[in-house]
Amino acid sequence: AVELIIEAMIQSPRFVYRMESQKGDGSLWPADGYEIASRISYIVWGGPPDRELMKLAEAGELQDRDRVKSQVERMLGDPRAIEHSRRFITDWLHLDRLRNLRPNRDKFPKWNPALAEDMRDETLLFFEDVCWKQQRPLSDLMNAQVSFLTPRLARHYDIMAENERQSRYDLTKVAARGGLLTQASVLTIGGDDASMVTRGLFVLHDLLRGTVKDPPPGLDVTPVPPKPGMSHRSIAESRIGNMSCGGCHIKFEPLAFGLEKYDGLGAYH
Repeated sequence: AVELIIEAMIQSPRFVYRMESQKGDGSLWPADGYEIASRISYIVWGGPPDRELMKLAEAGELQDRDRVKSQVERMLGDPRAIEHSRRFITDWLHLDRLRNLRPNRDKFPKWNPALAEDMRDETLLFFEDVCWKQQRPLSDLMNAQVSFLTPRLARHYDIMAENERQSRYDLTKVAARGGLLTQASVLTIGGDDASMVTRGLFVLHDLLRGTVKDPPPGLDVTPVPPKPGMSHRSIAESRIGNMSCGGCHIKFEPLAFGLEKYDGLGAYH
């Protein structure tokens, strides 16, 4: 009997999702105070409402726009808001994949797994600094001339380490670095061969929110590795010039041309 109850419970959409009141006839009606409290809390904190929100919901005061605004401002000052935004940036940039990063040892003999955690921390601290401490617009994530490097990551970037711990670095005089797209956590998306296809698709899909059709069925989409005398860009341009591939590849591969000098681990050459 207990097994059947648990089986029914964990299959119920009301267990899996946060459900609101439903009339079932498709008509529209205002969300009540408890529903508004839940929406606000899960958007800002990624968790359930606190006691203050629940009291306001019970009193029917969350129907007032100014009261909702003041609550959101209060909640944004709570550390839970910053922590929830870190989860957002982790999901958006696929940062958890760095914990399983295993580059080719023959190609990258100096690889140190601890470097992957440094890369991840750099992006999270950079995001927190730009968006929370400096309160700059999200667009500044693309070109803010600052980062947070350990001595190990600084050496990887060919930057002189300033001390023996993770520190905030001014990058205004470092021409090859600045903004998210020059951080190794993002550049490693291209894999060991620094694929222009993967990097270009990332910029198109995850930064510009664009779309491109899937390749036709049966088409060989195996990446062409670079060869002596052939750069990533020349290979990309040959794909763009191909009648079968060019129509789609021209939409995203040129977006990665500016990243060609960064190898599969984000080092600049």
